[in-house]
Amino acid sequence: MLLHMAGALVLGWALGYERYFSGRAAGSQVYCLVCTTSCAVTLLAGYPSLWYWNTVHDASADPTHVVGAILTGIGFLGAGIIVKGGTNIRGLTTAASIWGSSAIGILVGVGFYVAAIGLTALFLVSMILVPRFEHRLPARTAIMTTLRYRENHRPQTEAVHRFLEERGLNIVTDSLSISFDNERFELRCVIIASAMRLADTLTRLSEDLPQIPHIESFTVSHYSRG
Repeated sequence: MLLHMAGALVLGWALGYERYFSGRAAGSQVYCLVCTTSCAVTLLAGYPSLWYWNTVHDASADPTHVVGAILTGIGFLGAGIIVKGGTNIRGLTTAASIWGSSAIGILVGVGFYVAAIGLTALFLVSMILVPRFEHRLPARTAIMTTLRYRENHRPQTEAVHRFLEERGLNIVTDSLSISFDNERFELRCVIIASAMRLADTLTRLSEDLPQIPHIESFTVSHYSRG
């Protein structure tokens, strides 16, 4: 069981790293927790002779009858922790860890203590060691940018694209939007940058954005893409 759960964690991380690399809100930690929990619960059903400390039990003591209800109920609890504040989504990892902790309780309840301890250790690896490891790997992050133009001046999207390309940055094509409030135009877009240089990129943008013609004010902030 421990080997299977460890394998699930590795495969979940491989999938989650792609999301992390793309600057998505649901990073590899969430994928590790969900994949490992699903593996643990599935493995539980494969060893009925070991349920309840290897004692004799009848069919009414089948824990799989309540596992689905537990996971569903805890899932609703975790969903309440996920919050979207402004342009950022928070609480995904905490929600996944709460949902995953229910599997630890299920394993202890049927007497799979070693599996429960192993699952706890894998969760700690997912939440503590995986982020430290990933910070050494290449990844991208998203920056929400809002440009407000002076009155009677229209946004020059080509100038914005050229400005970003000169600095090695790109706009997410489906994120570009332009609004008008009867006085001034406003251009909003999501920019992709290196996660390892996020602070430097934000500082550089704040210094250079006034160079774009007719910019009156602007806002740049980290953005968690869904």
